[in-house]
Amino acid sequence: MRELQKKEHFRRAMYSLPTLIILGLITFILAKGAVNIVLKEQESREKAAILKEEMQALVLREEMLRGKIAYLQTPKGLDDEIKDKFSVVPEGEHVAIIVDQKLAATSTDLSEVSWYRKIWSAIMGDQ
Repeated sequence: MRELQKKEHFRRAMYSLPTLIILGLITFILAKGAVNIVLKEQESREKAAILKEEMQALVLREEMLRGKIAYLQTPKGLDDEIKDKFSVVPEGEHVAIIVDQKLAATSTDLSEVSWYRKIWSAIMGDQ
């Protein structure tokens, strides 16, 4: 009988309102901690993906720069870079500038020139 009373006393203590509130609070705190860990893990995964993309971009840039450095170490690359940066040419080379032909504007056509322009042209002999 004593055993039954002890079990009943223990069961009453376990199912009492203060005990249930304390157990509920402990469960809530543990659940909140677990949710925070999951959220931090997701955030870390996203940051790792972003850093991986940045690393790939930097590796590509490094390869490009290494190629440009190798090109600049050649005499042709050095000459081309000097020509581009300083607009110079070596002796014996000439620069040809090609200019498109200008078409006469309609306002300068002789049939539409004002009377005073015609007189001025006749005096100055521009025709």
